[in-house]
Amino acid sequence: MTRGDVVICALALAVMSGSCTPALAASRDSGAVQPGRPSGGRTRALAVLPSNPYYFRDARERPVVLVGDYTWGAFSDLDFDYVRFLDSLRSRGLNTARVWLWWGCEEITTDPIPARHVEPFLRPGPGTANDGRPKYDLSRFNPAFFERLQAFCRAAQQHGIQLQPIMMDAWMLKHAELWKLHAFQRDNNINGVDGDPAHTGTGIDGARGFCSLGNPGAMKYQKALVHKIVETINGFANVRYEIANENYYSAEWELAFCDYIHEIEKTMPRKHLTMRRDLPLHSDVVQRWEPALVRRGMLARRVLRQPLIFDTDWTINKNDDEVRAAMWTALVSGGHFDYMDDALEYRLGKPYPDSRAALHKQIDFAAAFMKRIKPWEMTPDDALVRSGTAYAMASSAQLAAYLPHGGRVLLDLSRMGGSLQAQWYNPRGGSFGESFGVDGGRTHEFKAPDESDWGLLLQRRP
Repeated sequence: MTRGDVVICALALAVMSGSCTPALAASRDSGAVQPGRPSGGRTRALAVLPSNPYYFRDARERPVVLVGDYTWGAFSDLDFDYVRFLDSLRSRGLNTARVWLWWGCEEITTDPIPARHVEPFLRPGPGTANDGRPKYDLSRFNPAFFERLQAFCRAAQQHGIQLQPIMMDAWMLKHAELWKLHAFQRDNNINGVDGDPAHTGTGIDGARGFCSLGNPGAMKYQKALVHKIVETINGFANVRYEIANENYYSAEWELAFCDYIHEIEKTMPRKHLTMRRDLPLHSDVVQRWEPALVRRGMLARRVLRQPLIFDTDWTINKNDDEVRAAMWTALVSGGHFDYMDDALEYRLGKPYPDSRAALHKQIDFAAAFMKRIKPWEMTPDDALVRSGTAYAMASSAQLAAYLPHGGRVLLDLSRMGGSLQAQWYNPRGGSFGESFGVDGGRTHEFKAPDESDWGLLLQRRP
């Protein structure tokens, strides 16, 4: 047993005994926030597809390709209209969103997320925190936070949206002006918790800081928060957990929390995937825009034998063509796609000016194309392309290719015998061209309509 295992076991006993878990919070519907309950007797949740570990299986045991669009404050920002946001995702044919639950402080003024956020802890004091408000009591949960969390997950499930709740944020730990406001900063809570005992001025100390196994005082309350979140939304089938966004400081700390979630869910209705243990984090997949590098990175990471989500949360790219090309390359490389979108401004009571409407449509077009194929039956393989520039995946019945620059490409169709039907797909306009016949079982040259990027779909004729 490792040192981390000892800490986790001790904290698990504390949670089980109730010594660090406040009572369930009040709810306007039933008088108490109850854990989400499975419906129809089903206890499955989003899981890895048994027949292909690079794809998902939903609660109804259907294969799933995730294509989504998300933004920072969808849950945490009380002025964000998450119902309109979910309506939009469903109407666009998208099915996933990454969602921050807790940033660490109530108000963030640093770009790109200036906003007031709902907090999981109450702030009764005594004493004043660095933001001029009463200090946090980390032993007392905020009922409004867990009410909103349950309502958000319920609405997403009703809309058919798979959520990736992020329980904590580590991006803000490196910003001294934000760490000064953090609930785990020594001056901001009444519980004696110090997420920076080395006095570095931030929370990034991987040995004893906020994201570390070496700070049992902080872990006690982190543990209680994780338990409370899981307890509140365990019954929902449409979640996969991420412990901390951009934790570059201690993989062991994060894996310990993943294992703890799996342990406590043994006695709960549903079992959920955790990110870093069951799925790679977005920073561990590919963080490049060039199609050739995306392809190379996605194929290299298939050794993980886990679903690979190409998540663009490392930079905001204003070039629609670059985003589109990277997205398509990731999808035809056996991956999933989730776009970090600073243009999703669904403010309560205000109109939504879609400043990136063209790109949003192109994301939707890619999602629609993926619904026409069965990628979980296909394998990405560079050997399918004999000459020209294209990225392809194929089964014995289908082949999907993306040509980032159009032109001519020679494809190996030896795995697909018989008569085939081919169609060009315009990823900028979302339309298929006229179908044409192709003989399978050999190589065949295809010429794209022009030198713009194009998708190509080949299917065996009935």
